[in-house]
Parts: sequence; C-alpha cells; structure tokens
Amino acid sequence: MKKSRLFMTCMGVMLLAACAKNPETSADTAETEVGVEADTAADSDVEPDENSPEADADTDAEGAGTEQEYEYPSEDAEPVLHESRLGYSMTFDPTVFTLDDTADGLDVYTYHTSEVLDGPAYISVQAYPDMDAQTLADGIALQSGQDGVAAQETYFGADSLSTRCVSYEEDVNGVTQVHAFYAVPKGEGSLLVEITGYVDMPQQIQSKFEEMTGTFTVL
Repeated sequence: MKKSRLFMTCMGVMLLAACAKNPETSADTAETEVGVEADTAADSDVEPDENSPEADADTDAEGAGTEQEYEYPSEDAEPVLHESRLGYSMTFDPTVFTLDDTADGLDVYTYHTSEVLDGPAYISVQAYPDMDAQTLADGIALQSGQDGVAAQETYFGADSLSTRCVSYEEDVNGVTQVHAFYAVPKGEGSLLVEITGYVDMPQQIQSKFEEMTGTFTVL
C-alpha cells in the first residue's frame, strides 16, 4: 500500500482538523425526526387496543423502511477537563468515553457505548520524559514494520504545536485498523498521543476524536 494513501486515509478520515494550524472542530449530531399522522380513529373517544391487529399493523408500517440509527445517550453531561499528571490537559465526553489513568505514564480514553463497533476506538497518551519527539516518531515508524512509513511534520492540539506524526493501517481479523501517532515535544522529552480507529468508522466517533484533540494542551 502506498504511503500517500495511508497518510491521506489517516489525516483525511480521522484527524484532519487536529493536524491543521488553528484547528476548528464541530460535532453536529444528526437527529432523525419521524412524523406520524393521526388517523380518523384518533378523533373518537375510543382508543385502539394495543394488542389488536390494527395496532400491530400500525407498528409494522411505522417500522418498515426505517433504518435504525445509533443515538448518543440522552444524558447531557458536561465535558470533563482532565489535567493529567503526565503534563497535559484535554477535555472528553464522559457519556461515550471512559478514562483509565491508573497505569504509570499512560492515560487511555476508550470509546464505549452500547453500540457494537467493528474494532477498537481510543485515544491514549503516554509520557517519554527521556526521548525527544523526533527520535520517538522515528522509532514508531520503524516499529510499524511497514515499508514507506515515515514521520511527517504537522501541527497538533489547541496551540497548534509543531509535532511529528506517524500513521499507518493494518489488517486485524479482517478489520482495517488505522493508527495515528503524534510525538508532541514536552521539555527535553515528549508525549506520544495515539489515536486508533478503523476504516469506515462511524462519523460520530471521528467527530469526538477531533473535539478532544482540539483541546489538547501541554501544561
């Protein structure tokens, strides 16, 4: 697979907004409204029996031709600002992400709802206090084991930080997973931000990723 295709897939599909200068994000969640016209029987005082054939027919007619669409939880929780001990801050939506910050030097934000996904979807942040961003990115590219994968210079986070990005795809059990790694300078070391999803991942998750990375700030 050509490097250009890999890079454009990652940047175009997953995090184009996060990698541009002065990133702007928007997460518009589409809501489907279904209009139901009342029939003439609704004008009478007699309500149809829920178990009647007429009620079953109405239910079948309403469901026919209507595709089920995933909706986010109705809870309108406020975004949570996480100021990590690793030396960065980022906001996330607690209704769709769970944060595991119990491991030394690692935070993992996992997308988790009742929706069944084809593959994992998460953002992780790991601290490398003794490794500069260039060395870290080159090591990630080498670790991928794929020809043509190399670190690219780009920008990341709320402050458009100059960053090295490595992106590639891999087939895992028939699912094409997409990985994007951002080596962000921090003092003499760096932070490694990994965004993992998969090809044709729901747009809702991509938008959430962009929202989160757009708030990333080094403390």
